[in-house]
Parts: sequence; C-alpha cells; structure tokens
Amino acid sequence: MNRVFVYGTLKRGQRNDHFMHGAEYLGLHRTEEIYSLYDFEDYPAVCLRGAHSISGEVYRIDDRQFLALDDLEWYPHFYQRIEIPTAWGDAWMYIVKFRLCRGKRQVPGDWP
Repeated sequence: MNRVFVYGTLKRGQRNDHFMHGAEYLGLHRTEEIYSLYDFEDYPAVCLRGAHSISGEVYRIDDRQFLALDDLEWYPHFYQRIEIPTAWGDAWMYIVKFRLCRGKRQVPGDWP
C-alpha cells in the first residue's frame, strides 16, 4: 500500500475524484511552506520553489491505483513524484519541474 497526497482534480468533488474510489481516505493535510501552486488552466501543478503551503487530502492506495495515477499524471514525463511528511507517514506528491511553471499564473495553495 502507498500513501498519496492529492491537491487538485483528484480531491473529493473534483473531476478526477473517481480515480480515488476504493482508496482509504486518511484526512486533510497542509504541506510545509516551500512550494508554489500554478494554474495550468484545467488542473494545478506544484513546483518545489516557493514559500507557500499546499492544501490537499491524503489517501492510502493499492498498487493498481498508484499505476493509474501515474498514467493520469503523465509520470515520469510531465509530473515527478516526491515524498512528503504527513500525519499518516510519508506520502507521494506529484510535482512538475520549475521550468514548466514559467509563464503560468501562480495561485494560492488551495485549488478549488
């Protein structure tokens, strides 16, 4: 089992939340203030450079769901994965390289 931190379209009530069906919802989490969140029009992306915390949800997922998320997030060609600390242990978070954020609008650490 893997833990994953989601902050955009995978959150409950968002358009890709069906990918999380069957996952164990662990709770809400806010990251350290070391990231930036950018608007890629239909979805958000996090970059490592920044001074903001990111708000999201933590889930426990099986290997099948993890592979499905990798597919959805174009891992490793677009998104990369890093582990972040949460109250439930380390969780994977999808981020993009800073160069991909250039020219995009930075938004607060909460995606709708």
